[in-house]
Amino acid sequence: MYAAENSLLLRVANGDQKAFRMLFDQYWDGMYANALHFTKSPELAQDLTQEIFTKVWIMRDKLPGIERFDAWLYKVAKNMILDELRRLQQSPDYAEFIDAYFLAGDQDAHQPATTKDIEKQLHAAIDQLPAQMQIAFKLSRFEGLTHDQIAQRMNISKVTSRNYIARSLVAIKKYLAGKQIELGLLLLLMIRH
Repeated sequence: MYAAENSLLLRVANGDQKAFRMLFDQYWDGMYANALHFTKSPELAQDLTQEIFTKVWIMRDKLPGIERFDAWLYKVAKNMILDELRRLQQSPDYAEFIDAYFLAGDQDAHQPATTKDIEKQLHAAIDQLPAQMQIAFKLSRFEGLTHDQIAQRMNISKVTSRNYIARSLVAIKKYLAGKQIELGLLLLLMIRH
């Protein structure tokens, strides 16, 4: 399978539009489902998916050097989705987007969660982390620092910073799972800060 995919990627890298269409057809559904999961908007998910594949075409010269195209594509998609959610957060339409997000979710009609309630749960989850992990997590998610910057500020190694963030995310996800807070919404709230 890898040989066939590598051949396809090489053809795309050389500008073969038929090969690109094959790649597009093969991965469209997965990319669309991923975007829809996080945005809850079919229109936005479709636009994002088209932008993802536009970026693949623009970056096609890098394709021959990619070992696992599917992993690379999901990383590109994740970054583009996060960028769009950050952009939306700055727009006047953000309140409408959040309202639509809640309506599209599986919220219990008798116990509607508000953004404030969810933010409170998120902060409670963060507060239960050990002190150093809390600091690293807040520097990463709320101040947008890189692992290098966190390591420098906290006087720890870059590996320790990564470890703290990874462990924090696991602990927060576990804490919030009991509160039935959807991961996609949590992601939206985490990038608001």
